Amino acid sequence: METDATETAAPSATPTLSDAPTPSSATTTYSVQRGDTTYSIARRFDTTVQQVQEWNADRYPALGRDPSILEVGWVLVVADRPGVPPLPTTAAATRPPSALPTPPTGGGGCTAGNRVAAGSAQTFRTIPHAGPGVALTFDMGGRMDPAVDIMEFLVANRVCATIFATGVMSETALGQEVMAIIEAHPELFEIANHTMYHCDLVRGGGGSPTTAPCAGGPFSADRVRQELTEAETILRRGTGQDPQPYWRPPYGSVSQAVIDAAASVGYTKTFLWDIDTIDWKPIADGGPTAQQIASKVVTASVNGSNVLFHLGGYETLNALRIIVPGLRDRGFTLTSLSDLLDNQ
Repeated sequence: METDATETAAPSATPTLSDAPTPSSATTTYSVQRGDTTYSIARRFDTTVQQVQEWNADRYPALGRDPSILEVGWVLVVADRPGVPPLPTTAAATRPPSALPTPPTGGGGCTAGNRVAAGSAQTFRTIPHAGPGVALTFDMGGRMDPAVDIMEFLVANRVCATIFATGVMSETALGQEVMAIIEAHPELFEIANHTMYHCDLVRGGGGSPTTAPCAGGPFSADRVRQELTEAETILRRGTGQDPQPYWRPPYGSVSQAVIDAAASVGYTKTFLWDIDTIDWKPIADGGPTAQQIASKVVTASVNGSNVLFHLGGYETLNALRIIVPGLRDRGFTLTSLSDLLDNQ
């Protein structure tokens, strides 16, 4: 299992909550501006998110609990000595997300829905030669809270994304709300097929919310085709979009036989991922915190990265509040798989 190390300072350099400095002439302070994140502020003043939290937790308890909570006008301690200047950055890195180019009807420089032709079968982890774009992709195959909140966050921040939905979860009440949001914002969202019941198509088993449809061992080509065509009918009806030729095998479980069966019903573009947030796993069971997810995504993303999230991820929404400005600060466009493929 992959784990992410959290940033910590040496004990002698890290104040405790009880002796953390408060705004004074002996500290450097910064007034939060629109578009700032705790991550971007920490980076500008050559410190860590954890350090900023500790310095300001007494004055802003919400920030101490959750680094994604930040309000314009807060005066933060950013150094424990006076007169510390921000690090020099490029103009692009210092512009807040709200200042980035935004087409009137599109996202923050991104597009969705410009699907490539089916063509021959291809399997992708990253999108090579795509330029400075990162695809945020969201699976919808199990837990559905907080799916609608995540979708509304993406709309509010003009983030394009590809949604891999199962047929069965798309028919739930929350799934229908997600479908409606996708249909209302084709400039931001594209639908892709995640099968009907989220079965392991290679070995059999798996499944969500019930395992019954997945019993019986490895799937035949006919069963693979049925999983995709049944889901396709529901996804078309819910979003007004044709999910072909994009699909993602549940659990990333795929074989040449499965790829061939999927291609025979129009699903020639198989998408895996290069960054797995593991957001499906709760903290209580050893899953990542929002900060760990954000640090992993912001640090590891490269041109053409394909990041795996879940619309039911436990810490996903809070992580996105850090990730979106963090990746934009690095100069990435947050976009759809179609957009990355179109830019190859």
